[in-house]
Parts: sequence; structure tokens; C-alpha cells
Amino acid sequence: MRNSLRFIHTADLHLDSPFKGLSSLPETIFQDVKNSTFQAFSKIIDAAIRHQVDFMLIAGDLFDAESRSLKAQMKLKKEMERLHKHNIQAFIVHGNHDPVQGDYFTVEWPDNVHVFPDETVRKIPFIKDGKHHLADIYGFSYENRTIHDSKVAEYRINQTKDIFHIGILHGSLSSNEDHDVYAPFRLSDFDDKKMDYWALGHIHKREVLRQDPPVVYPGNIQGRHMKETGEKGGYLVELTDRKADLSFIPVQSIRFEIVHLDAKGCESVDGLEQMIEREKERWRQSYGKCIIRLHARLDAEKIGVLTEKDVDELLEFVNEGEEDERNWIWLERIEPDVKVSWNREELKQGKHFTGELIRQMDQVEDPAVFLEELTEHRAIKKFMDPFTDEELQDILKDAEQLLLEDLLKE
Repeated sequence: MRNSLRFIHTADLHLDSPFKGLSSLPETIFQDVKNSTFQAFSKIIDAAIRHQVDFMLIAGDLFDAESRSLKAQMKLKKEMERLHKHNIQAFIVHGNHDPVQGDYFTVEWPDNVHVFPDETVRKIPFIKDGKHHLADIYGFSYENRTIHDSKVAEYRINQTKDIFHIGILHGSLSSNEDHDVYAPFRLSDFDDKKMDYWALGHIHKREVLRQDPPVVYPGNIQGRHMKETGEKGGYLVELTDRKADLSFIPVQSIRFEIVHLDAKGCESVDGLEQMIEREKERWRQSYGKCIIRLHARLDAEKIGVLTEKDVDELLEFVNEGEEDERNWIWLERIEPDVKVSWNREELKQGKHFTGELIRQMDQVEDPAVFLEELTEHRAIKKFMDPFTDEELQDILKDAEQLLLEDLLKE
């Protein structure tokens, strides 16, 4: 019978990210942003110590670039030394952003740190308290920025010992269309590998691709722009013979978020400003420091038409003084989503594009024909039930609503 293991799986630290797109922020806020990856990493080290884990897995992209800053390297060493004081080991692979042949200073790691040195898949044993061989950890590091071939076939375990087997892999599904595909794999590649856990890195959105055995992306530890919203962190994993229990631990220092505000009841700009301030306070109390893109749903008949200049001035006003707040809330952008009222029958009689659009919509007998490409798609079809007639009519009505709103708000 194998003993249990407790470890933290994290990846994509991107220490010392430059955050170039946010350099126009007020200086105090920008300094918080630049330090956010370091603070998030310290929090996940705190979690490892608090939960008394056996070891930590870091699945690549510890640094943001091949030319790692000295500050980032020294910060990493300092945090590894904290783990060492608590008898916690760390197993590290380098990814496409921080390949081993990059430009950096040589840093001597404490002896609790195990770095996979090159692109050869190898195993490193986890020996607890210097005498108990409880697991073999398998992995490789990128030597340069790209690996285009699959590496999964190179993971081969030795089953002569009754121990756990854990694979670390910095790569992506070969079918991924949202991210650069490196060290590509298919889920079926893992079928005969007999690993107890696959610790993935490279994709910044956390996702459990498979439950048994777990194939897991923890995501990155700190969002860096509006495509990396919500909680960020790593997984605390309890591994036994029977199962793996995963608990997500959020550690982000700053939260990026897209917020939708229903402000259709606002009849004045100052009423809108007050509603935005209340929304800011709600986020401040709940999440601390945040960078927010605000979509405000407005009724043009009540509040009037806001020009681009009006919106810019409102944005400047609601951000005023935030640099002095301990838990600042910075609105990166306000995007008005204006509800426009209209008389459908009057528009339908018009000799213009909008009238022709409504007349064409009224002639649609079977909305399903417009959805055939979606509903007949091989990868989607098996997960979808056929739409009912009522659902199809709702889709048609919603499509018309969106089209008319876009046409009439100009």
C-alpha cells in the first residue's frame, strides 16, 4: 500500500512581467502591478508552508523571458530557501518563455530544488525525510523557445516499486486554437502511461482536462491583462491510492475583471457615476485591488447619448484618487452598451436597410437552417440536444434585437 502525498501544483509564474500595456497607469498603481507576480508567488509559497506539503511542482515559465532579470532569479531563490526551511522540496521544469539556454545569471539553488536540465524526459525520485522513496517525478525542460513534437511517448515509468508516478509537462492540446501549440498532445496519449497525476503548464486558464488520472492546468498565478480575468493560483493536491483530491488556492495580488453593470434605470450622468462608485466599493470590499473593464447597460431615452469625450471624462472622474487607496479599483475602460427604443412596425414600413432587415426576418420560416453548421458539427453534435421550436424563435428574436440595437444606436 502506497502512502499518501500532499503537494502544490503551480505553473506560469512569469515573474517580473513588464506589463508594458499598463505603463500609463498612475505610478503607485503601476508599481503594484509590476510587483504583483512576485507577491502572488510569495502567497503560494505561504500556502505550501501552511498546508505542510511534501513538495511543490512548477510546470514551466517561471520567468517571463529568456533574459531573466536578476531580481526575478533572486526572488525565486529566496522563496525556495523558505521551502527548504520547512523541509519542502520543489520540482521545476522550464518552458517556452524561460528555456534553459536563455540569457541569465547562474544561481545556485538550495538542495531541496530539483530542476529538469534539458529536453530529455527523465525521472527524479522524491525521497521523504531522506529515507522514504514515495514517488518518481518525470519531466523535461525546454532548451530553446519551441518544441513542436509531442513528448508524451517519452514518459516511461518503472513499475517495479509501489510508489506514485507524476508527470510534469509544459505543453498544449494539439487542437488548441487559442494559444501557441508547443509539445502538443492529445488526451488519448495519456491512456497507457499509468501516471497518477499529470501536472501541466503553458495554458493560463485553469482547467481539469481529465479526472482519472488527473490531467490538470492550474493556470497562471497572476492575471496580466483582460484576457486573464478572475481568480489565479494553483492546486493543492492530496494523492492517495484511491483518488486525488484537488483544491484550488487563489493567490493573485491584483484581479483583472470584466464587469457588466445594469444601469438602464439611470436618468442622469451623476446617477450613473454614483452607481459605478457603489460597484467599485463592492469589488474593493470583496477582492481588494482590481483592474476592471466596465460594460454599462444604458437606456438612451433616459440618460441621453454619451459621446466618446463624455465617457473619457467620466472614466477620469471615477478613477480620481484611486492611487491613494490601499485597495485601489482602477477602471481600465467604460464601454456604454446603449439600449435604444424603437417602433418595430414603423421601422418595418421604412424604405431603408433597417426596414428591409425586419421584413427579411419576418420571412424566416425555419431558423434552424441558419444553425446547421453549428448543430451538425461533429465535435459539438454529441453534446447538444436539438433546439425546440420555442428556443429557435427566441434565438431569432434575440438576433434581431442585437442587430437593431447596433444599427439604431449610431
